Amino acid sequence: MALFDIADVEFHSQIGVPIIKGASFTIEKGTTVQFEGKSGSGKSTLMKIAAGIVVPTKGTIRFEGRDVHAMNERRTRAFRKRASFIFQDSALWANQNIMQNLMLPLQIHNPEMTMDQKIKTIKEICSLLNYERSLELRPADLSMGEQKKIAFARALVLKPEILFLDEVTESLDVKAVGIVMKLLHDFIDEGKTIIYISHNPSFVKEFPARKIILKEGIIDEIQD
Repeated sequence: MALFDIADVEFHSQIGVPIIKGASFTIEKGTTVQFEGKSGSGKSTLMKIAAGIVVPTKGTIRFEGRDVHAMNERRTRAFRKRASFIFQDSALWANQNIMQNLMLPLQIHNPEMTMDQKIKTIKEICSLLNYERSLELRPADLSMGEQKKIAFARALVLKPEILFLDEVTESLDVKAVGIVMKLLHDFIDEGKTIIYISHNPSFVKEFPARKIILKEGIIDEIQD
């Protein structure tokens, strides 16, 4: 059974413009998959659909055989704990400080952890990413690169099995890119799954993948 099975997916904008047109593909457990295509081809939308973040206009998204959008609350929460998404714009909560941004997933998914355990986990992940500034700062106080580090930390805080990465190295300096790549290699070595979009040639070379190539919202080719 495929980890993800996306079948006949379409997505239209609010005014009815087709963005994704009849996309079907599978993602196997423990693989690395890249969405590739020109800007505006629908890559980010299709990845958000696959992750269950965006509801398609038509079609189904199954995770381990279950329709993502027909899951009950318990199964949905379990799925969200196993699969993390890093947005291109980081998508941090602007009205929350960094500690609060990183604490929220733990409060939702790991309520059994003590506050000390949660804080220790957050500090350990920030240390791995070489984030050394105050956790009391808000996202607006950080550079774009620092925001991306925190977005990556938020994705890792639950120790997920699946990572969806939308331009994860964008805005990062060379040292930070190296740190992220090392963590992702460790992630892959553990047999986990990565689905990514990247226009960074070094990143693409570093993480060879099964390619799902989009052209104007249509899957033009799949390269295994």
